[in-house]
Amino acid sequence: MYRKTLIVSILVAFVCVQIADSLVCYTCVTPKDCKSPKKVTCTNAAANETSHQLSVYHQNVRDLTSTRFDCLAMKYTWNNDVIHQLHGCVHPSVAACSLTLKPAYAHYNKTRCLTCSGDKCNKSPAGRMSSSTITIVASVLGLLLVKIYA
Repeated sequence: MYRKTLIVSILVAFVCVQIADSLVCYTCVTPKDCKSPKKVTCTNAAANETSHQLSVYHQNVRDLTSTRFDCLAMKYTWNNDVIHQLHGCVHPSVAACSLTLKPAYAHYNKTRCLTCSGDKCNKSPAGRMSSSTITIVASVLGLLLVKIYA
């Protein structure tokens, strides 16, 4: 009996670790930086830094305080050249993909704007498994072990 309880407890703990962690996003502020972006754990400071970067090209960007965060991936082009690229944490109520460009940058074309709420969802590194995939596989293996030893 204790063995089953232990196995189920370990399985639940392993699955819940991902839920307990804070959101992690890729961050970069230029097209060159975005070729090898860094990872950042989302905080108010990180989200407000992204808001500051957004305010360079966009109107009416506010600094906020919140416990909720999204990841942002944004790219602007002009004459088929990437002019501006930004990845980072953002407060959902900033509505980054709906912001209006400042008149000086109105000729830029928004070729990509994505907000998402999963770890590192604002860039998909090739050849890497996401933590969600690992969690699903671990859950299936855990259930198989419970069935075998039950």
